[in-house]
Amino acid sequence: MMPLAAYLSKMILCSAVLYLYYHIALRNNRFHQWNRYYLVLITLLSLITPLLHIPLPAIQEEPSVMMTYTTRIITLRESVTPAATPADYLRTGVIVIYSLVALLLTGRLLISIIKIRRLIRHSQVTEIPPYRFARHNAIQAPFSFFRYIFWDLHTPMDTPAGKQILRHELVHIREKHSTDKLFMEFISAIGWINPFFLLIKRELALIHEFIADKNAAGEEVSDYAQTILQMTFQSKQFAITNDFFHPPIKRRILMLTHFYQPRFSYLRRILVLPVAALIFCSLAFAADKHPSAIRMQAAAGNRAITVTPVADTSTPVKKKQVNTPKAAKETKKVDEVNEVFTFVEIPPSFIGGENELVKYLSANIKYPKAAQEKGTGGTVFAQFIVTREGYITDVRTVGARKGDGLEEEAIRVVKAMPRWQPGVQNGHKVAVLFNLPIRFSTTEEKAAAALPSPSRPIFTFVEQPPVFPGGEEALARYLSKNLQYPAAAVQQKAGGTVFVQFLVEADGAINAVTTVGAKKGMGLEDEAIRVVKAMPKWKPGKQNGREVTVQFNLPVRFQMQ
Repeated sequence: MMPLAAYLSKMILCSAVLYLYYHIALRNNRFHQWNRYYLVLITLLSLITPLLHIPLPAIQEEPSVMMTYTTRIITLRESVTPAATPADYLRTGVIVIYSLVALLLTGRLLISIIKIRRLIRHSQVTEIPPYRFARHNAIQAPFSFFRYIFWDLHTPMDTPAGKQILRHELVHIREKHSTDKLFMEFISAIGWINPFFLLIKRELALIHEFIADKNAAGEEVSDYAQTILQMTFQSKQFAITNDFFHPPIKRRILMLTHFYQPRFSYLRRILVLPVAALIFCSLAFAADKHPSAIRMQAAAGNRAITVTPVADTSTPVKKKQVNTPKAAKETKKVDEVNEVFTFVEIPPSFIGGENELVKYLSANIKYPKAAQEKGTGGTVFAQFIVTREGYITDVRTVGARKGDGLEEEAIRVVKAMPRWQPGVQNGHKVAVLFNLPIRFSTTEEKAAAALPSPSRPIFTFVEQPPVFPGGEEALARYLSKNLQYPAAAVQQKAGGTVFVQFLVEADGAINAVTTVGAKKGMGLEDEAIRVVKAMPKWKPGKQNGREVTVQFNLPVRFQMQ
């Protein structure tokens, strides 16, 4: 209902402004062909412009919180259709009434066409190229329709008045005025709620008569005007035909005797261009409200890759020269012209998957000597951009600094990574901001973590992530079946993406369920937490062959339809 109402409002506004310009600057002037094309074009412009949505780049504000991915995140776009309300019935009723009126008016148009075709079949038709001449006793006055000229039995053709009428109808055929009429009748039927379409249709029919009168009268303006006056009271049979006796007579005669050229005639016609451009830009262009990222909070104390100091008996691993100067230059150019996303449909991934990433980090990260000597450890969050070509750029660390070379080592290894599989959004490869947590710990800490204890470490990056029983499709089915749109959210038409964060324990149980990110309210968070808490046990994640506790983030989108 809302999209239809918005479209109709824009359509009426567009046609109102452009018709108002015509009424003020162009109406009752002698450039009839210009006015004819203008009226047809503003009708098309009014119909098409509201349908266009040309996005303008929006200014992106710097995020105030850290944005990150949780590895193996499952994106569920849940569409919940709420129960019908009185407002829904009202919207449906309005749409049905509008459609019925449009159908009736279109039906009336089709009936008129059928009657004309029936009249042709029952008339005496004579082929006189480039037109066909039809006569029948049911014809009340001369008129034309496409290639046919319909002539009554009471109007002689060999008189001066008859010849003028014939020339008049021949102009209609030559200029293809019936096409304009049929088009405007159809548009007025389906867009009957727009009063300006009716005004445009009436003006266009008059301009057709002005064009035909001007060509048919020639030098005999007085005699032609007298013929119009004498035949004033002849009736009009069809709305879609071109009748010689078309009212209002006063304006037709005025146009015949209107010989002077108005001031600024050319300027009046040219000034419509900025007016049309203003309307087009106002209605067709819109700020791009598509978010470049969805905020998520990074969990503290996450554990992804554990690095322990070992005896360094081998030669240091050399940094892989992947980001060549040429590649870096190209990547920089790409980043300057492309938006950087932090949440996409398909996230970027290390070539070969998570297991290969674990192997790469385990093989290349070296515990800094200064950190070994001082016993410094902790989790370093390496943040970087995976460009749409898969290059790693803008590597840095975020969060509290650990020091003693831990951050520098993490940055060194990440910069040396080979190209990744880039992220995908709306079918296009895009640049994505990625966070990789790396935990540096001593051998003693690692051994303690391996012991059975109620304070088992919480992982966010493991070799085998936890899985819902049956996989992602089964998870999507479970959420679709159990999620219920909160009544308060339905009434307020609230929606959005709720990020549920929880722990999948080593035995598969769901624990510590909460939500992160901006609160939507209206019961959306409570409903998401309720459904997640009711989940069956998952298949737990594994690290180094052991089942471990893993933190998991699940986005649930509530969307009104």
